[in-house]
Amino acid sequence: MPGRLRVCFVLDHRLMHYRAPLFERLAEWHDIEVIHRGPELGGDWRFKQRVVEYRKIGPFDFVKDDLPSEIDVLVVMQNLRLIQYWLLPFKFWRKVALVFWGIGVSSSGGLARRKSLISRVRGFCSAFADGIGFYSAYPLSFYPKKALEKAVVVGNSVESPNAENTSAGQKDSVLFIGTLDARKGLPLLFRVFAGYLKALPAGAAVRLLRVVGDGPQRKELEALSKDLGISEAVCFEGAVTDPEVKKAFFATAAVTVSPLQAGLSVAESFSFGVPFITHKSPVSGGEYLSIKDGENGFLFETEDDLLAALLKIGNDAAERVRLGNNAYEFYRANLQMSQFAERFDKLLRDSYARFKH
Repeated sequence: MPGRLRVCFVLDHRLMHYRAPLFERLAEWHDIEVIHRGPELGGDWRFKQRVVEYRKIGPFDFVKDDLPSEIDVLVVMQNLRLIQYWLLPFKFWRKVALVFWGIGVSSSGGLARRKSLISRVRGFCSAFADGIGFYSAYPLSFYPKKALEKAVVVGNSVESPNAENTSAGQKDSVLFIGTLDARKGLPLLFRVFAGYLKALPAGAAVRLLRVVGDGPQRKELEALSKDLGISEAVCFEGAVTDPEVKKAFFATAAVTVSPLQAGLSVAESFSFGVPFITHKSPVSGGEYLSIKDGENGFLFETEDDLLAALLKIGNDAAERVRLGNNAYEFYRANLQMSQFAERFDKLLRDSYARFKH
């Protein structure tokens, strides 16, 4: 088993705050450098970061700076726009192990349902890399056998330092947490929540919609809540980064809902024993696949389905506890940051050993 490796990650975007804990954990075992678009992420990190210029030529992005000369493993996001790195598998004289990492399929309108020309190109190129790390098992059927021999599901998660099962606590709200933009489908949630309040029996505790986050749709959503007559039941909390404040919101949430997009908020919600509701085919990197319909959350297709799910959770404390316990146990078994980092560490080591062999 190789020892401490020199690893360079090339991102196709800026370094996001939620990704830093992965690199920080990997830096316990390896020398990590992260190349990204910037700006530099503030903080005292063990890993190094380098902001570089990306030059756009047609649909492709080129990193203008050179890669570090002394590295063992190069990890590149699975974005075909980074064309210079997708040619590396065919440079058989390269001196570094090459790993592709990401969703594995197109996902801008929900996870791809069928193989396309782009997916075939991605699969062909990946077959000549030394390792592939997927967010979920979903893409496996899209890749040729030669690629699958080097592929592992490393997962995708978020650091939840104060994780705790809050499912048995006092619940008073439906929670949305994230950026307020059109992709999330929040007007749909507001309309359904208005119907939920009308259908909810007297005495039911869950009567608030708590919106945590900010974004371009906020004013529109504030106006919509007034038009629907639910403004007194909708709490706009703004953007929150303090872990204890976020925990307090999850502790009083019966369920988290993100109608049309489901990403890392699924793992974060589960880490507090809060079930999750989203569409059956949301915009997602595959994180929504952690939701087992009727077991730790619900997947809806129509507004009526969403309304039924909210009423089931909002009007039945025992059901809330059952779903929440299942969500927390799923997080404990699969989604902890330590597990994510350990799987990634193995991917790096196995890929380097394969390259050297």
